[in-house]
Amino acid sequence: MANQKSADAPMGAVLPFPGETPVGYLPLVDEPEFNPGRHLALELPQEVTHLEGLGYSVESVSQCPSAFGFSAPFRILSDEGLSIMEDICAQIYFNRNDSGGTGKSRLGCFARGAGYRSRFIRDFCDSVDLAEHLGSIAGVQLGRHSVPAVACGINYAPEDIAQAVDTWHVDSVAFDMVMMISDPAVIKGGEFQVFQGTKQEGQSLLGIRGEEGRDSELPAERVTTVAFPGAGYGFLQQGNMIFHRACRLLEKAERVTLIPSFEVLPASSRDATNSINMLEWTDPGLEAELARREIWRAAARLNALLDSISIADDRGTLHRLIGDALEPLNSLRASLKEPRS
Repeated sequence: MANQKSADAPMGAVLPFPGETPVGYLPLVDEPEFNPGRHLALELPQEVTHLEGLGYSVESVSQCPSAFGFSAPFRILSDEGLSIMEDICAQIYFNRNDSGGTGKSRLGCFARGAGYRSRFIRDFCDSVDLAEHLGSIAGVQLGRHSVPAVACGINYAPEDIAQAVDTWHVDSVAFDMVMMISDPAVIKGGEFQVFQGTKQEGQSLLGIRGEEGRDSELPAERVTTVAFPGAGYGFLQQGNMIFHRACRLLEKAERVTLIPSFEVLPASSRDATNSINMLEWTDPGLEAELARREIWRAAARLNALLDSISIADDRGTLHRLIGDALEPLNSLRASLKEPRS
């Protein structure tokens, strides 16, 4: 089946899922149809932490699409929506990823590309109501991430509870939401924690960089534990700026979180997705997904450039403007020539 056309999509629209499903993803059958009016119960967070409050400089914040850092948990799913999502995540567990191909084998047990497996999850992540709600919290226009592998992800408890659910790290995407599918009240350990500082400071304390992860401890007085009121609640973060982790479990338990990712819209705008880092992951079809994303956003930047170029622009200015529009796509193209490390 041919890929859906996206070049003529409205500037604020998300990139459609590919028309093909990568080998290895097993679509569920007989799913309920997602209905935002019945399955969402969106509330606003009671508190938001901004980047400057974590120690980021005014200059650093000016390079971000928003000063938003992370929110307190807020309700997302209705009781009916949660019940359906619990059942779907339990089914997908048996078709989860078989590789720890994130950073240095950071995640213990996960299923990326859940939108290929579940139409309900795909439609949830595609929900305009959800995107607008999250955008109002973050202070920037958001849409479902254009790379399906990270647009809809599920994290499960690792089989070996000596392994962290997810080690200290920053994300390869700009914005993501962490939503509890399991009841946190019956789980011992497995807390979600945020470092109260800049990512550079957290990485320096642990001796890591980039999107690497490390299962180690940071000073307790610098760490905030996110208190989820219950299942169906989640919080939003500017993931590439927030140093965070999910702790080890203290005893075996079912711990399931849904992690939808979002990117800044329109497609011509600046977005912090690290396509080069994700190119090292082992998800089926991911290289083509990343190529589609960078082609889509480059086309949007070129279209915007077409409208903004002045006849008075000199050679140096034109060279810079065209280079800026094409740089992320050219970087991905160059990386595709190299074997996966």
